[in-house]
Amino acid sequence: MNEELTIMDAFKSIPPEIWCGTFAGVAVFAFEVFLVAKGIIFTGRNKRVEKARAAGRCIRGKQVKCRYRDSKSDHKTCNRRYVAQYEYTLNGKTGTKQVTSTGCKPGYTIWLYYDERGRVFTDDPPITDLLMIVLYIIPVLAAGLVFHLLGYDVREFVH
Repeated sequence: MNEELTIMDAFKSIPPEIWCGTFAGVAVFAFEVFLVAKGIIFTGRNKRVEKARAAGRCIRGKQVKCRYRDSKSDHKTCNRRYVAQYEYTLNGKTGTKQVTSTGCKPGYTIWLYYDERGRVFTDDPPITDLLMIVLYIIPVLAAGLVFHLLGYDVREFVH
């Protein structure tokens, strides 16, 4: 007697709650990707720079100090993280802005922008954007919520 498990039998053995939860997670992730692509979420930094440019709130920053640290032990230039200190003058006051970049040494002068309150920022994206992790966590939570609402205990499937 042939006791081989076919792919269709394997798919049929998965409870419908798992399929619903998986579909919910994929749907939530697709919706998040759509929102990011349309510029509805995670665009605050770009809008802030555009607003500052439109209002003419741009100043030049001059590098006064630059240091680097190798990210890995192979000591290659592309693995370096540079931290540069820029000096600028805004409304008669001199201030400094620290800028971090990876891979290449930052320029001697850069454009800095400031808002209505005088807070200075750059147009470079941050090195680590922790909010992007949310894009991966929310679909998993949505799938888990569907599992829970449908009364499925995930521990049964694991053991």
